[in-house]
Amino acid sequence: MKSIHNIFWLIVHGTHVAGIIGGNGYSSRGKYLGVAPKSNILAIKALDKNGGGSTSKVIEAISYVIETKDKFNTRIINLSIGTPANNICDNDPLCKVVNKAIESGLVVVAAAGNSGPSRGTILSPGTNQNVITVGAVDDKRTPNISDDTIASFSSRGPTLEGLQKPDLVAPGVSINSLSNTKSDSYVPLSGTSMATPLVSGSIALLLNKYTNLTPFEVKSMLMNSCIDLKDLKVHQGAGMLNLKNLFNSDEKNNFYYNEYDRKKYKYKKYQESTVKAATTTSDSEFYETAIMILVILLLLDSRV
Repeated sequence: MKSIHNIFWLIVHGTHVAGIIGGNGYSSRGKYLGVAPKSNILAIKALDKNGGGSTSKVIEAISYVIETKDKFNTRIINLSIGTPANNICDNDPLCKVVNKAIESGLVVVAAAGNSGPSRGTILSPGTNQNVITVGAVDDKRTPNISDDTIASFSSRGPTLEGLQKPDLVAPGVSINSLSNTKSDSYVPLSGTSMATPLVSGSIALLLNKYTNLTPFEVKSMLMNSCIDLKDLKVHQGAGMLNLKNLFNSDEKNNFYYNEYDRKKYKYKKYQESTVKAATTTSDSEFYETAIMILVILLLLDSRV
């Protein structure tokens, strides 16, 4: 039986995630402003009011985004959802559809899951090498990085293929954002679902500055700008999201990104000389142990 707290969490989840990405702060007089307040958000309801549904419905929703990305100028898919990864990615329909999204030029950002601190608990599609998988940090509500630790609930790697996941972490404990219970209500929630939109909003700002970046370039720039929290890679990935490093980095520096070879399950390292500046998963119930979502949120370029 779900507790009242969990039911409330389900009701406000999608609204809360949207507010973290693009909330304009109107109801809080600017106190709780989203990361990219000028972004446009397209919300697609894939699951029911109780957070239940099927993998096929989520795949259908993502496929719709791929088909309409040029019409709506969609750049980013935020997936604050997940399902236990019982298969390697080549046998996981959800992993396959997010690969299609990335191949089409969409940046896909997914929650690592809330099944920590056990190892090997990263959820699908966060197990996909090409997805930007986000874990959660407990920042103790202070600006001091020295007291930041990986949230106990944040899912850990490795994946079934042995990949080091998550890719990075962001604050995910007691994050204040919009509630849909009242027009002027804000509520603090915790989870990798809250850390993920912080990364998606940051990517929106990055793509507004560098319009021609590929999904692989975006992922590389994010990971190369992270702050190392001195934890294991399967706990923190590259480290904690840091916008100052991200936007103050030398655009002309070489950088690397990894592309997953889905057939051989190997990594191929590629080097880019410059960043293009200015320029047995079935139709069973789709769920996550601790994260249930009402909508998939798609971040659109703010200039639409």
